[in-house]
Amino acid sequence: MRRRRLLFGIAFLLGAVAPRATAQAPHAAAPAAAPLPRLSAHPVVALTFDDLPAAGALPPGDNRTKIATALTAVLTANHLTGTYGFVNAVKLQNDPDAQHALHIWMDAGMKIGNHTWSHQPLVGNPVEAYEREISLGEPALAEYAGASDWHWFRYTYLAEGETLDKRNAIRAWLSAHGYRIAQVTLNFDDYEWNDAYVRCSAKSDAAAIAWLRQSFMESATEYIQVSREEAAIAFQREGRHEIPHVFLLHAMAFTTLMLPDLIEQLRKDGFRFAPLAKVERDPAFALNPDAAFANGNTLPGQFLDARHLRYPPHNPLPEAKLESLCQ
Repeated sequence: MRRRRLLFGIAFLLGAVAPRATAQAPHAAAPAAAPLPRLSAHPVVALTFDDLPAAGALPPGDNRTKIATALTAVLTANHLTGTYGFVNAVKLQNDPDAQHALHIWMDAGMKIGNHTWSHQPLVGNPVEAYEREISLGEPALAEYAGASDWHWFRYTYLAEGETLDKRNAIRAWLSAHGYRIAQVTLNFDDYEWNDAYVRCSAKSDAAAIAWLRQSFMESATEYIQVSREEAAIAFQREGRHEIPHVFLLHAMAFTTLMLPDLIEQLRKDGFRFAPLAKVERDPAFALNPDAAFANGNTLPGQFLDARHLRYPPHNPLPEAKLESLCQ
């Protein structure tokens, strides 16, 4: 589905969003949807976490060390060591709590990749500035990662550039510097729930938190299915296996709280877990839609937009209630 909140985040930072650099307007009529290829009974997924080591606001009494300890405990209990977290290294500066949190992540057997120095968007900024943002984070990554492979890059806001020249320039720079792109196929904007959770925790509003838990799982379950359908439409593998998936999550307090339920739901849905590097060996992840967009999107979403294919129907996220809850 189109990631409206990712687009909003870029627009908020820039004051305006650059025009879409494709031949078709965003709301132009799409052709009738083709029948979906059959989805696998046992899909494969790699979990990934963005915005380490300090993602989102904290509930009263929490700190980054506690979040990292809880998050790695859940991953370890589910045999998911080697999970990648993507780092904004500016958050390590003069923050012993954040530094300790990242050491906990690494000591638990997890891995890290580059998410730029300060989460600067590519859209609206020069190529050279974005390359500098990537480079600035490298000393910290090398220090914390040790011998493990940190040359994975996750675009901020999943936005790869609003012009083809910019998109191609960054991709060429990444390749020349030994990076692989950590693409995403599953996403439901899990970060949307965190601020409401922080507010409701401060008010000890158990009923509101119960609704947050329920709505989080309802949205996750629906959007995982819809994201799988998007990938099936984008890559049209009739008679072949469903592509393996990469799930974008955020290392936030509420996502950490909900992670055991989310992993349990994935297993109920038949998912098997695999490392990021193994998942992205699938040929689908080497494909390039060769189109530029002002908004961020998953890899299947980029192909749907580039080919003017219709998105599967889905319910909107409960954004208005999330924004107003416990205010």
